[in-house]
Amino acid sequence: MSVRLALRADGSDRIGLGHVMRCGALANALVAAGATPVWLTTTPQHLPADLAPAIKIVTLDSDDDLVDQLGSEQVHHLVADWKFTEAERVAALRRQGFHVTLIGNFLHGAIPDLHIRQGFLPGLSPSGSRALSGPKYLLLSDSYANLPARKVRAAARHVLLSLGGTHTPLLARIRAILARAFPAIDCEWRGPATDGPVPPLSQALQAADIGILAGGTSLHEAAATGLPTLCVPIAANQLDRAEQFESVGLGLSLNPEDPGFDRQFETELTALITDVERRQAMARTGQALVDGDGAGRVARHLIGLAATGSVESQ
Repeated sequence: MSVRLALRADGSDRIGLGHVMRCGALANALVAAGATPVWLTTTPQHLPADLAPAIKIVTLDSDDDLVDQLGSEQVHHLVADWKFTEAERVAALRRQGFHVTLIGNFLHGAIPDLHIRQGFLPGLSPSGSRALSGPKYLLLSDSYANLPARKVRAAARHVLLSLGGTHTPLLARIRAILARAFPAIDCEWRGPATDGPVPPLSQALQAADIGILAGGTSLHEAAATGLPTLCVPIAANQLDRAEQFESVGLGLSLNPEDPGFDRQFETELTALITDVERRQAMARTGQALVDGDGAGRVARHLIGLAATGSVESQ
């Protein structure tokens, strides 16, 4: 009998798309590994375009319906990636016999059975729970696995600007800088989330010479493709990942709240465009660190737990 697990994630122009994109990668990896996942969501209009047909989509009115839906689907293992995790809800689910895995770095006091942290550096769970952590466990689509080494062009002509799925005035601000100061650059840009399946970013990342990205899941994707990137985090919860990104040599990070950001952005981008050796080093570092098989590793781990009923780390 196939192992059944449930995923719980939403996406929108208010909370972004990172939650659904990494859960989509995990859901597809679960299918590839022989499981039968159910996806519980309040935003069925914002799901990845490449979801496997075997994934059952169940629409919730709210998380108050979660226990009833898990019961009707006969699922005892829940993998949740909430924007804001309610500690008491997690505790109640565990008291009722559900195994709860949480994805993300901010648990807001919740204590899961397993914590899947997302970042470039491994670390312990703040909850004290068992954790899968570090670049080996980054949840990326299989389109990021086994990519060839990036060929870094001497002339950087194509920039990809993508600041995630939420609305931010920084997008227009950076587009204006690019139009004024970099007229020779071809800029491809992606805007906030719109209704309908969420298209993957992998081809655009691979086609670009330089990325200008926020501090979310797209940083992990950029590293897997070896894309030299200038990171501009758009929210406080992205600052830690942006700092990790720069500290391990994957790219540069600029805080748009700092005075003089516009001038610093122009200076750093100019330097990156002209320094091919630096871009080559960033590309090699990213692809050496992130191999794109994190979703497969996590899927196999979860299937092992669900098959045995164990909450112990493999």
